[in-house]
Amino acid sequence: MSSVIKRNFNILVTGFGGCKQEIFAAQGALYDIQRFGVNFVSTPENADLLVVQGFYNKKGMIRVLEIYERMSRPRSVIAVGSCVLNGNLFNRENELLRLFRSKVRIDVYVPGCPLRPEAFIYAVLKLLDRA
Repeated sequence: MSSVIKRNFNILVTGFGGCKQEIFAAQGALYDIQRFGVNFVSTPENADLLVVQGFYNKKGMIRVLEIYERMSRPRSVIAVGSCVLNGNLFNRENELLRLFRSKVRIDVYVPGCPLRPEAFIYAVLKLLDRA
């Protein structure tokens, strides 16, 4: 039986915030992240990478942890934007952020408010070791 080499990388984006539009801009004609074999998916079972961005309440954070658990291994996580990195207007105490970081290993952090699509693409390629 021959081994199968995976040539694509599937991304699932979670959260509410302005970064989501910039992340999805990366798949447009201008940036074309798909030329690197990177695709966006809508189910955790098909995702290789979980992108956490925007703001969350307690129920939302629990949901993201459930999504993370449903992903198959190996799996990666990128934290994107100032809301996830430093807290936000809706969660000034960073308690949810600390809870999330205690349960999930974040592979790459991408700062910005909102981040630039180029920064997102660079982070994904660094994670894939293609940059």
